[in-house]
Amino acid sequence: MTEFMNIQLFSEKTGISKSALRYYEAKNLLLPRERSTNGYRIYSNDQIATVKLISSLRLADIPIKDIKVYLTENDEAKQKQMMENWINNINKKKDLLTVSLRYLESDSISREIYLTEKSAEQIIWYNAESKIGKFKEHFLRRGNELKNIKIPIKNCYLKYISGNEFIKAQIGFGIPIDLEINNLSETAFIERIPQCICIAMPYQDSIATIQSGYHKLLRYASEHEWTPTSSILEWYHGVDFTELDLLMPVTQIVRRGV
Repeated sequence: MTEFMNIQLFSEKTGISKSALRYYEAKNLLLPRERSTNGYRIYSNDQIATVKLISSLRLADIPIKDIKVYLTENDEAKQKQMMENWINNINKKKDLLTVSLRYLESDSISREIYLTEKSAEQIIWYNAESKIGKFKEHFLRRGNELKNIKIPIKNCYLKYISGNEFIKAQIGFGIPIDLEINNLSETAFIERIPQCICIAMPYQDSIATIQSGYHKLLRYASEHEWTPTSSILEWYHGVDFTELDLLMPVTQIVRRGV
């Protein structure tokens, strides 16, 4: 037999505050079963499980709009997929919180190490060989090639491959993630880089001694148990790409709407 109750009794039975119940009503998550003649909200006992689910999902930081879809979805397979997506997103948030906490607990600021969020972008890579600090001509030549075919350059990168005095490396040009690319030379290859968090270190000393910067960033990462997701990059940015930071990607992130 269905039991009906006013908002006070429903709140006592469920342990959910009356203000929360009114909020769920305002957001069309859970409407009273009916209104009494004097306008009081009336709930039924078959709504108890639903309101507890709503409250649990809100505590798990699931957006209102997602909960609405879940509650109105009759396909169990689709509901299961939504639940798996939430779990994946929460795991990614957990990874980001771990990164943030580790950064704050370390002596990063005093060692000029900082966190930076890199937006997703495409990188056009070319293989190059040169002595340390002598890659400028490669950047200028390849950069002009891209400008000639109307490809805008946002950032420049260098990825070390091998060598000591004479270096094998890849030089890269960051471009918008959604840009369609045509007419590249046969020697170029494209990598799509997801949005990510990096630990980074500005480098202002002589480019001839940049290996010391690599060693410092690697030592810091090892001491504080950072797990890199790819190689260290030399990131050239700013006006005329004259600012240089060393980047170590440490986790990928996903932004979610409210």
